[in-house]
Amino acid sequence: MMSRIMLLVLLVGLSTAFPRSVLAHKASDSFMYITAEQIRFDVALQDMQRIQSLDLNGDSQLQWGELRAAESPFSQLLARRISISSDGDSCPLVIKLAGLSEHSDGPYGVWLIRSTCLAQAEVQLSYSLLFDVDPLHRALLVSDISGEKQLGVLSPSSNTAKLGERVSALETAEVFLWQGAVHLLLGYDHMLFLLALLLPATRLRKHGVHLPLRKVFTDVALVVTMFTLAHSFTLVAASLGWFSLPSQPVEIAIALSISLAAVLALMDVDYRFQRGLAMGVGLIHGFGFAGVLSDLLAASSLKLLALGSFNVGIELAQLLLVFIVLPLLYRWSAQAHYQRWVFPAAGLSLAASGLYMAAQRL
Repeated sequence: MMSRIMLLVLLVGLSTAFPRSVLAHKASDSFMYITAEQIRFDVALQDMQRIQSLDLNGDSQLQWGELRAAESPFSQLLARRISISSDGDSCPLVIKLAGLSEHSDGPYGVWLIRSTCLAQAEVQLSYSLLFDVDPLHRALLVSDISGEKQLGVLSPSSNTAKLGERVSALETAEVFLWQGAVHLLLGYDHMLFLLALLLPATRLRKHGVHLPLRKVFTDVALVVTMFTLAHSFTLVAASLGWFSLPSQPVEIAIALSISLAAVLALMDVDYRFQRGLAMGVGLIHGFGFAGVLSDLLAASSLKLLALGSFNVGIELAQLLLVFIVLPLLYRWSAQAHYQRWVFPAAGLSLAASGLYMAAQRL
């Protein structure tokens, strides 16, 4: 009984259980480019607005003059949320607004953080900006203090980094493997699309035949493989800067893909069509995954390792979801009330969720 309740909540109510801001745009990221002289810190204007009112004239558009007016209080905020220490002693910081930059999801404010401690051998960086308002926020950093590129990710559970130390390839792989898994499991739009791909496996075939679980796994595996191959291609291509698409149309298309997959599940289309859909839509989802890394990896020689590890993390999380959810759904789907009520309710809910997210992202 408990597993049925969990699945119903997952399929029917998942998308409405999260804040509107989570559904409205891609996960929040900031970027740190660190040298022995300074830290260049890029933070999205929409994220700055989330923690401090910047729109002084109320026209819903941030002007350079409004950013300059907010420079002093926001610098003080950064000084409380970003700290550098050496040998256990806190280091003084000089923080100033330096300009604007453009990342895949829009305009960012550029802040320069200077400290004499950056030139020292043992430096620890601590970061806590936005974690209290958005637990999905990540700060991605690349440092060449030691003469070799050091990649890292700061999150609520791991918000410190030792700068200047030699980071092995294995440690880099572990960090980005974990972040790939987290990105899939907390990326609600990607996960909802995957759930929409699983729904057809729970529908009874013609004449009420319930296919063997092994056959169901085989069919689902082929669909998921098509999705994997497609999004891996665009993830690699976009992250390496070969080509890219604007973030907003990609995020809207990802949301609409949930609705499309759910409607086709309700129509009981052939699995061959499902595989084609998964492959076509996977190309778009790859751009969404790449939005996390494309603005950072171009600066690092470890980009291929980080990119590959991130992709493997996504796939492991995806397989975990399939192996946990599919057997439970399969067992439940043999019951008449599932076919009559739960299946159509789940499909309609997923379709409505995709439309809702697309509207928010407009």
